[in-house]
Amino acid sequence: MVTVPPGAYPLRGVAYLCSHPRLNAKVGGFLAGVSALCIAAIFTLALLTFHSQLHLFGHSLIGTGTVGKILTCLLILVEASLAVYLIFKQTMQILQRRLFMDVLQDQGVFAVRPLSEPEKSGLHAYMQTPAAQQAAEQQEGSTLRGIAVRAAQTIAMTAMTSAPASLIPMLPVIISLMSGDKATIPFMSHYLRMRGLKSYVEQQAVADTHKLAYAQFGVVAAFMTSVPIASWAFVFSNTVGAALWAADLEKRDEQLFNDETQP
Repeated sequence: MVTVPPGAYPLRGVAYLCSHPRLNAKVGGFLAGVSALCIAAIFTLALLTFHSQLHLFGHSLIGTGTVGKILTCLLILVEASLAVYLIFKQTMQILQRRLFMDVLQDQGVFAVRPLSEPEKSGLHAYMQTPAAQQAAEQQEGSTLRGIAVRAAQTIAMTAMTSAPASLIPMLPVIISLMSGDKATIPFMSHYLRMRGLKSYVEQQAVADTHKLAYAQFGVVAAFMTSVPIASWAFVFSNTVGAALWAADLEKRDEQLFNDETQP
């Protein structure tokens, strides 16, 4: 089997989604509903709040001229997109999970392997390292730092897998470059949970063990979700790409960890 570079899977996801009408129809129907509601929200906000927002932000920041009007329009676009995303967030996540499972089955993967004994030993060894223990404490602790870490992770995962993030120029790319391999966790979490890795710390251990592969996928996926408007579709194609990668990992019997796993 020819090994595909991890960074190519988001692009493969686009091609695969476009060439499979059954999957395309699911995504297309969702995007049509999102687009209609988003347009309605934009027009409603523009009609009811444009002048008040223009004067509120314009007078206090940059004035009510051309620049102020442009920024007010962008602000309304962000507000509408965030509102629509919050309304459809759960439906979007359900559709992503179904897409992931559909692609796995299309690839002939109907059940993934549980963690093998060498993988369990490697995970256990990794979780004993100081870095892993510190990450676990931050996830479970109630300290201000722990709360801040969990909040940052939630924001990062949301930005990487949600279309409104593209309204902030290059935000997903910046997050990807800052978090490196961990930017891929939101896309591969479906597969990792199926393998038995339920907690974020355990999934982070996989990303740390396969830093280069996860970083490659994350950066390419981030660039795609940075494209305004089209990012709504790229969120789903990245999910398809992650499923294709997971299917190849299963076919090759790739190990997530081994007895010699090191951080």
